[in-house]
Amino acid sequence: MSDEYALRPATAHDAERMVAITVEGFESYRSFAPEGWMPPSASAEAERLVALLGDDHVWYLVAEHDDRLVGHVGFLPADRLSFARVADPALVHFRQLFVTRGHWGTGLARRLHAAAVDEARARGFTGMRLFTPGGQDRARRFYEREGWSLARPPAFDERIGLEIAEYRRAL
Repeated sequence: MSDEYALRPATAHDAERMVAITVEGFESYRSFAPEGWMPPSASAEAERLVALLGDDHVWYLVAEHDDRLVGHVGFLPADRLSFARVADPALVHFRQLFVTRGHWGTGLARRLHAAAVDEARARGFTGMRLFTPGGQDRARRFYEREGWSLARPPAFDERIGLEIAEYRRAL
């Protein structure tokens, strides 16, 4: 099935469909989130994503299948656009990787991940970091299989209302 995916750079016109995929991903967090947890606002994410997609330093790729957007991946410089900035111009912040549930297990996530790693390397970055919920075991196993190492164990993050783990990998 993975050969049936068309990958292309994301544009601001994709933002609404990308946010819908992100919202679906956030909904899966309810299985481990504390009772009463609310995902981040879809409208705030849409606003942020449109702004990011207009920035030349930001990279996003979308995956289409049967003329439907079914996944996306993106990164941005960790020293200027990330919510958790660090003074390291060689570090890229892996912002998102979401695939719709109907396409889990197809190899699409691995393909999107590999494209992001390759592009970050081509842009001269030497390391990547990401944040993922501590309770998101499926994602954490995926990242560990893809060469990421735990850099900071899960700690509560008020911004999202969950314990968040930091992972890093060399490029």
